[in-house]
Amino acid sequence: EDELYREIRIQMRAKDLLKSSVAPIDTSNCRREPQSRTATRTKQERLGFLQDKSFSFKPRINPTIPDFEELYWAFQRKTIRRQEIKEPIRNKPFKLRTSNLHARQRQANEKIKFNFFQDSQKLSKVSVQKSHSLPGLSSLSSNTLPVHITDATRKRESAIRHAQEKKKEGEKEGIYWLEKQKMKCQAMQKAVNSRAKALDPHKSLEETQKEKSKQNR
Repeated sequence: EDELYREIRIQMRAKDLLKSSVAPIDTSNCRREPQSRTATRTKQERLGFLQDKSFSFKPRINPTIPDFEELYWAFQRKTIRRQEIKEPIRNKPFKLRTSNLHARQRQANEKIKFNFFQDSQKLSKVSVQKSHSLPGLSSLSSNTLPVHITDATRKRESAIRHAQEKKKEGEKEGIYWLEKQKMKCQAMQKAVNSRAKALDPHKSLEETQKEKSKQNR
């Protein structure tokens, strides 16, 4: 009975599904939708000139070939003619009127000169040799501007001085090392000579004993 009841239910279910089902769509009869009328019209308007044989635009063609070399040389001659020759700059002579300065400015200039003179004395031999080429800043004329040493020049001179001192120290160390090596070589040579004399079979024991006693005194 259960089996029969189950078969009846399956048949009823199949009938219901068959009634509610719809036939599948036939794709063979489907076709692509044609383009819209506006699209076809614009396409025809754009490609209409291909069908029309009588073109309204006719370009002008120059059949003659220009002589490019002649044109180039003509251009070169033209540029040479147009070229402007600038005159060299000439400086006008002028006179420094430092003697007409006020008293305060003169004092400041003298102070700068004095400071420069003191700084030049403190420099190393190299800077002193350079400063000797400047004969006495105090003897400068009244129409000349005072010279002022900047921080950059001071730093540069101190760096040169430091480098020279370092070089001298290195040379001294090298000389000391050479002397030390020389002394070591001499001591080693003496020791080798004394050892060779002691081991010399041609000398008698008395001579070697005398030499040893002299060394140990």
